[in-house]
Amino acid sequence: MSDISALWEAESIAVIGASERPGALGRKPLDYLLRYGYKGRILPVNPRSPEILGVPAYPSVKDAPGPVDLALIMVSAERVPGAVDDCVAAGVKLAVIASSGFAETGEEGARLQAEVVAKARAGGLRIIGPNCIGAVGYENRVLATFSPLFGAESVPFEPGTLAFVSQSGALGFGAASLALERGLRPGWVVSTGNDADVTALEVLRELAAVPEVTGLLGYLEDTPDIGTLRELAGSGKPVALLKSGRTEAGGRAAASHTGALATDDRVLDAALRGLGIVRVEDIDELLDVARVFESERRPAGNRVAVVTTSGGSGILAADAVEAHGLELSTLEPRSKEALAEIVPAFGAIDNPVDITATVLSDPSLFDRSLDVLIADDTVDIIVAAFCVMAGPDVEKAVNALSRAAEKGGKPILVARTGADFLAPTPPRPARGRPPEYPTPARALRAAAALWEVSRPGRCPGPRAPGPCPAPAPRPPSRS
Repeated sequence: MSDISALWEAESIAVIGASERPGALGRKPLDYLLRYGYKGRILPVNPRSPEILGVPAYPSVKDAPGPVDLALIMVSAERVPGAVDDCVAAGVKLAVIASSGFAETGEEGARLQAEVVAKARAGGLRIIGPNCIGAVGYENRVLATFSPLFGAESVPFEPGTLAFVSQSGALGFGAASLALERGLRPGWVVSTGNDADVTALEVLRELAAVPEVTGLLGYLEDTPDIGTLRELAGSGKPVALLKSGRTEAGGRAAASHTGALATDDRVLDAALRGLGIVRVEDIDELLDVARVFESERRPAGNRVAVVTTSGGSGILAADAVEAHGLELSTLEPRSKEALAEIVPAFGAIDNPVDITATVLSDPSLFDRSLDVLIADDTVDIIVAAFCVMAGPDVEKAVNALSRAAEKGGKPILVARTGADFLAPTPPRPARGRPPEYPTPARALRAAAALWEVSRPGRCPGPRAPGPCPAPAPRPPSRS
């Protein structure tokens, strides 16, 4: 276990500033660790309480039985240097400083932050934060956080394949809650606050080495380090970043939030494009991209075939293909001949393929049309767009799409324009079902992101088509 990976693999967690008082921030991590079944050792630290929530407590982390994999520091800013000294003395390798009152407050806070980081580095302790809400690793039930998200009455809590790292803790866990609401499953959520030592990018780089991770998502306020970005791209895992501070006003707001430094946005855009890292504009787009990152299917090219039950949806999809830098496939002659035998005469066999509302009376139209497009070598991505289908008709269409995706190995995305009440479904789509979006434009935007992280040449240096090679081993963590 590396120092940083203790955020999701820790077998022992000390909560410095633990409290039994209802509503206290120092109580929430204990509540969550106990409630969600953390199997490791929980070590509350409070010099005035021998026991907290039925768990033996210790006057100092130095008095707790070691080793301590992760310390969560939840005391006032002026007491943080002493807590860091205690962590160093106890041999702790990673601490999350949840406390505020550092660089985000101005010069005096920045000096205190620099003092804390210097103490930690001198003692071989890595720091997450300060001014952050903590971290969650779902697989091991590591809830080193005080986020209100996990205090909700019902939280859909299960292991997932998406990793989300955010400088802003409130925004990060808020976005995680929206992801859960949409049926996504972020398996790792980490906030890094002021990025005083360990940065959000470093955490993403560490998560890229986790085999179960299929997609990496980040919200950044600081200027990202190009070298770390290059390593992240070289991992072969798809990455999408939401970087705030595009405008002068946004840059000032970021500086006042976490002490972030501004960067030339055009330079960053060019760097991300060159590395094949997707840059998104808002949380909605980040979650749309996350949906397509949950699947491990990757396109061989940027050519799109659209199959639709609505001429209007097909036209919008064709517009979106071009708008997002993709290409509308010119279908092979044999495909058009096969489609002519399937599609009603009043439909369309050119791309977009319009199988019309006849699919309501003949659900096999979807299966047969998809088989043709899957077999067409000019097609790399398929987008299926349908409107106002209800109940079992939606289920039949989606099942056909799922079968086609499994059969052909090509990415298939769905644009279903219609209210949820027309086809109520469980919040979590069944495994293997194609990612679904409410409009053709959003489906095509996600398809473009998928191509961006799949295209040959996106990794640093010369390489063959296919996934990026594994990065070279990194030097040991700095101390």
